[in-house]
Amino acid sequence: MEIKKNYMPLELYKTILTFFVVLTMGCSQKQLIVNKPIFTDPNYGGSCDPEIVYNSVKQKYYIYYTARRSDKENTFLQTPIGVASSKNLIDWDFEGYCSFDGKHNNKDASATFWAPAIISEKDSLHMFVTYKSDTLITRGNWGGPGFIVHYSTAKSDPINGWKKTTVMHDSTFTTLDASVYWVDDIAHLWFMSRPLNGKKARYTLAHKTTKNFKNWTAIEQDLGEVYNKEITGITYEEAPYIFQWKKQFWLITDPHKCFAVYNSKDATNWKFKGYILKEPGTGKMDTARGRHGSVLVDENDRAFLFYHVEYNREYGKVSIIKQPLKNRKSALQMVELKLENENIVADRDSEVVMY
Repeated sequence: MEIKKNYMPLELYKTILTFFVVLTMGCSQKQLIVNKPIFTDPNYGGSCDPEIVYNSVKQKYYIYYTARRSDKENTFLQTPIGVASSKNLIDWDFEGYCSFDGKHNNKDASATFWAPAIISEKDSLHMFVTYKSDTLITRGNWGGPGFIVHYSTAKSDPINGWKKTTVMHDSTFTTLDASVYWVDDIAHLWFMSRPLNGKKARYTLAHKTTKNFKNWTAIEQDLGEVYNKEITGITYEEAPYIFQWKKQFWLITDPHKCFAVYNSKDATNWKFKGYILKEPGTGKMDTARGRHGSVLVDENDRAFLFYHVEYNREYGKVSIIKQPLKNRKSALQMVELKLENENIVADRDSEVVMY
């Protein structure tokens, strides 16, 4: 008697095999969802101006941030630099506050530190931070003139080892908000700068380069469409941040409305590319404008923007100085950047999935 054998159709077999392969891969690659917010300062809840950096010695990511004192009337002064660390960009641990020459390492600093910019060099880290000697509201809520000060430390001591190297300019200028990045073996430093020769003087971007973090060369250049209000419609921008991604240079700034975006092939001829994070999000503590950020580009060429949100703040005609102290609280958030039609887009309500 001939026994008939039932064979599975080839196409059905392929479909089932593909299903099990995908299922197996999904089980082996655990998805991790980034929290909202990713971090808030445990003392005053005033985490701002995040700077993300990977420490190859500690094998962890570090966020250095301005630790505003949101429960104090002088919220924006006497602020230390706070530090949080993570191995996976998901779980963040509070590491404390930076020690600068053995001082300022508590929640109430004995000077004012804002907006750290950090770059990695061999076994060292270099920080360019806005420094003000003011600690009380004697010269206004934002203090007196600012200075960009260069500190450095060994990667093995990323919290307490910071030592002053130099001040990046003389006292005829007030400055804030540095950005630092590599192009080949040359480090580029940008920061906002305004001469102290009258209130009508406007900020521009100062640009310096170095190969050794000791000798600096000032660069004079046309900023293109940056700070060009006729093109952008923006009258004020702070927090410039420059990074490389998708074979281009990108510059994001904080005009207090969202993020303004520029790009350039050579980091000299900047073109305005529009805005991101203009609309508030719906996630926890992400319900106001995205402000002052930095970007991490990982080994898979994924780009993540870290930013702060003053989630209770009312933007409009009432100055933050006249609003309740609770409106000054801020949290750190994270969003993945995408490139669509040569423009950066950022959907802050989409889950950020890590593997």
